[in-house]
Amino acid sequence: MKNSILIIIVTLIFATSCKENTSKKVIKSKVEKVNEIPFSGTWARSFTMGKGVDAKVTYTVFQDSIQYIMNGPMVMKYTLVKDAFLSKSNRWIGKRGETPYVIFFKNVSKDSITLLKMKVESKEKAIKMAFPSDTARSKFSSWNTFKKK
Repeated sequence: MKNSILIIIVTLIFATSCKENTSKKVIKSKVEKVNEIPFSGTWARSFTMGKGVDAKVTYTVFQDSIQYIMNGPMVMKYTLVKDAFLSKSNRWIGKRGETPYVIFFKNVSKDSITLLKMKVESKEKAIKMAFPSDTARSKFSSWNTFKKK
């Protein structure tokens, strides 16, 4: 009788530990999926910077980076490398060299997206900062709508 009770207890402990390991795998899997960007692709907008001065900005969103290209009177091209993407707040966090950036996304549809890119002091501050208001501006930009290419 004592051996039967001991076998039952050992079996229950083993079953419980197996169940905990399975739960941890499921949670880990969900965390990894949060980091996936659902609106990858190329997004562009053309605009006038002044009388007769046209420009075009293109963001190409990959799962591991975002490429920025500006054509017009100022030509710029660089890649931001992703540190994190927080899907609940549509917040992309990454770096250009050692300089951290956060890009907020809103009004995401299959053919357009609105974004605001900002330099930040650190990844931690980018995670904690409030989602910007509709009138928010960064040093060189404000909320702008881009069309899918």
